[in-house]
Amino acid sequence: MAQAKNTRTRILDVAEALFGELGLDSVSIRDITTKAKVNLAAIHYHFGTKRDLIAAIFERRVVPVNEARIALLDALERTSGKKAPRIEAVLEAFVRPAVQSSLKPNKGDIAFSKLFGRCLSEPNPEVEALLRNQFEPLSTRLNAAMVRALPHLTPSEAFWRMKFTFGALHHWLLTRDKRLPAWVDPTDLESQVQKLISYAAAGLRAG
Repeated sequence: MAQAKNTRTRILDVAEALFGELGLDSVSIRDITTKAKVNLAAIHYHFGTKRDLIAAIFERRVVPVNEARIALLDALERTSGKKAPRIEAVLEAFVRPAVQSSLKPNKGDIAFSKLFGRCLSEPNPEVEALLRNQFEPLSTRLNAAMVRALPHLTPSEAFWRMKFTFGALHHWLLTRDKRLPAWVDPTDLESQVQKLISYAAAGLRAG
């Protein structure tokens, strides 16, 4: 049982890294089996098809983060009661789980960040449908929380502003330790998180 789990994890890790480096279409199942040192039967046993393997990669990374976000939104609703939540608290629920996940490079989150960025820049209809299904419950909850926090926003406007916020979050996660000019004061991670939340809150509040 443990050996089977280790084999599955190794396949996921290798496929995630290869897809992130080369792209989904450029990596074959043979490339994955060769680098993971498994046979073709192991891929079929654990995943089925290449598409199922891709889906498993995204499910492993995206689902726990989004579940954590929804749990934080649940807690925020309980503490807010009938009062509208502060938009900073809503953004905290969105940003914090992604940041915590990014602090675990030994678990492959850097490789997945590269893969996720590549998928955003090289659209694939199947992956887009997969991500839409994985993000739709979170998107619905976030939109509702934002409209409660900022009643002047329509659901459509809340969606667009959150889309831009997601772009800022993803870009920051990929580049936070890179290309910093010498004149920028050293800033710890928590300060950067708060800067991002303040920046996004200002954009969401804009008339």
